[in-house]
Amino acid sequence: MEKVMKMLGVVTLYNPDKEQALNNINCYEPYIDKLIVWDNSAECHSKWFASDRTIYHWTGKNTFIAPALNYALQYAKEKAFDNVLIMDEDSQWNNFLGFRNTVEQMQREGKICIYTPYVVGCDVFAITDAIQEKRIFINSGTIIPVKILEELGGVDEKAFPLDAIDHDLAFSNIEKGHKTVCLTEYKLHHSLGKPKRLGLFRIFTPDYNSLRTYHMTRSHIICYRKHRALMTADDTDYLLKEILLRKLGRIILAEPDKLCRLISFIKGLVQGVCYKL
Repeated sequence: MEKVMKMLGVVTLYNPDKEQALNNINCYEPYIDKLIVWDNSAECHSKWFASDRTIYHWTGKNTFIAPALNYALQYAKEKAFDNVLIMDEDSQWNNFLGFRNTVEQMQREGKICIYTPYVVGCDVFAITDAIQEKRIFINSGTIIPVKILEELGGVDEKAFPLDAIDHDLAFSNIEKGHKTVCLTEYKLHHSLGKPKRLGLFRIFTPDYNSLRTYHMTRSHIICYRKHRALMTADDTDYLLKEILLRKLGRIILAEPDKLCRLISFIKGLVQGVCYKL
């Protein structure tokens, strides 16, 4: 008889569009055992979530993502869940039920690792197989066994309150001897920020605000310093080009609110370098 596994989901909200958020949640909520909705919005949205399968937690302020994940881990341990699904409010599944069933079948076969779908809008690697190993994942759409999350020690809320949580978990997962696999036939649609073309040269940018600019810069530098021994040339290239040089170029050439974003970028750079590991 096959073991019945329990899956806990956690999704963070921040001033969401009601129709979009609920449509996205309805793509997976019916197919998990319990969903924690961690709402960082100024306005309470408890009326949206009346199901007894949903735990609604309103913070009344933006506590970012890390506390939500640690809360979910603690709940999963107390209630004997096997897996935790991490979701963003703006991510949309094509076939979540198929993804869950495949993950659990792999676990029954003894393949315990971190599982991700192919993320349309983020993943750019060539699909060559139904199951492909990958080094880095993004939070949204990822299923992590509770045993692995416990082994990784949860999320470091001080170092990674908002950004680079997924990168830190991915590298820590490698350090513990585990793998991350992408189940490529299952697709999740997700975009980084609110991509648009701005400025005289119509430069493509996620258009992150000054707060997000600060956290991205700071946390990615901390992550690089923490896991430097594992960093490949591609990892270093990503940090230098995408997180630092290209972000700086986008601020200067295209993005609005240049002064605040430049100050946030520099502040994040300094604090990331000086952060005590």
